Amino acid sequence: MRGHVKSDAGRGAVLRLAGRRVTLVPFGPDRITERHVAWLNDPEVNAYSRRKGARSTAEDASRYVSSLRADEHVLAILVGGEHVGNVKLGPIDGQNACAAISILVGERAVWGQGIGAEAIYYLVSRHLLTDVGLNRVHADSCNPAFLRLVDKLGWRVEGVLRERVRLQDRFLDDTVISLLAREFRVIDAFEPPKTIS
Repeated sequence: MRGHVKSDAGRGAVLRLAGRRVTLVPFGPDRITERHVAWLNDPEVNAYSRRKGARSTAEDASRYVSSLRADEHVLAILVGGEHVGNVKLGPIDGQNACAAISILVGERAVWGQGIGAEAIYYLVSRHLLTDVGLNRVHADSCNPAFLRLVDKLGWRVEGVLRERVRLQDRFLDDTVISLLAREFRVIDAFEPPKTIS
């Protein structure tokens, strides 16, 4: 049974997480570019986001990053050194050894290539469940692509909040999903290549 969180989960605890194709690094002010702001304002990228319809500026993005609590982090998703999206983790509940996560893959050119799956796999497996020592990671979403992605990673549906999210002229169910530390499994396709010494 997992009890206390192993390492400091506060700001600065996350440095760099590298998978096979994806690297996660702290999201800083230098990542707030015109391209990033364009993702925040792209209706297709934000189709299932709770922030849909709200126009964002670079100043809004800076304020958001500055407003994060010590137990929240935004990591930039890099592929080949290029920033293609973000993963947010937290708030981290150290008392109950759990955390929420969310993801935005803004660069459409990488959609459908498993980038989000690798980012979540590495964030969940190697960092939150293994390094930090959490017992549970959870999210909620009405995005069918996200739900398929986490299902392939072994996440389980905990419940459905019926017609909780309005999308234009219809209401969508919001599905609550989670992964427990004991349910985590290694997926070799996302592991970094092994080096021979």
